[in-house]
Amino acid sequence: MRQENMLFVGDKIDLLGDRGRVYKATVEEIIDNILYLVGVPKYAGVPMPLQVNDEVALIFYRDSGRYLTRMRVAGFEKKNEIRYALLFMLTKPEQDQRRGAFRLLTNLDVQICDYKENIEKKLTGYGDVREMSVLENTKSRDISVTGIGLQTKQEYELGEKRLLKIFFSKQKAKTLPFLICGKATRFIPWGGNEMNSVGFQFFGQTKNMNEYISKYVMAEQQKLIKGKLLTSSLQ
Repeated sequence: MRQENMLFVGDKIDLLGDRGRVYKATVEEIIDNILYLVGVPKYAGVPMPLQVNDEVALIFYRDSGRYLTRMRVAGFEKKNEIRYALLFMLTKPEQDQRRGAFRLLTNLDVQICDYKENIEKKLTGYGDVREMSVLENTKSRDISVTGIGLQTKQEYELGEKRLLKIFFSKQKAKTLPFLICGKATRFIPWGGNEMNSVGFQFFGQTKNMNEYISKYVMAEQQKLIKGKLLTSSLQ
């Protein structure tokens, strides 16, 4: 019986690169159970820039979920004009307990603003809509490509639509906000002086806006994966 947390010949794999890019490849051969020969990973047809001794995060998938491990580039081979990379496994694969869209824990500055009907048709991402009054300045709890969780003082009705100004840069005063519309799908009142927890589902966003959020989440997730695998390798 195949073990879920092991790599096998023929497995499709993802390697995480800079700027959240996901490079795809296939395990072609396993040598002495420690070296994995893969076709040089590519993103949109462009080979991943790899050098000997580079360390990369590798992801593979099973019915039970996805698994993460860390590899070191041990060398390269060329067969029939095809270039391959030899990867040495540094850490034991661990299962990533994600559900649905990956939700990244964040602490971003967010402004919740009035919503004007069909304003989402005018939004393309970064910009500003100064005529929309700010209801609340707050912080995010988490974000995914489909929505965002916020800490709020005010209460929001389920189904309530709002314009959200998200500041991905910490230098709030020096950058335009990322504008996107959200509909409240979760509200948890904490009572007392504590902040409420509100979940907003994004709607009306363009493909480019989706891709921007996805790249941000992937890039931050990559940092977490590297930190997690580095900690695991040191234990």
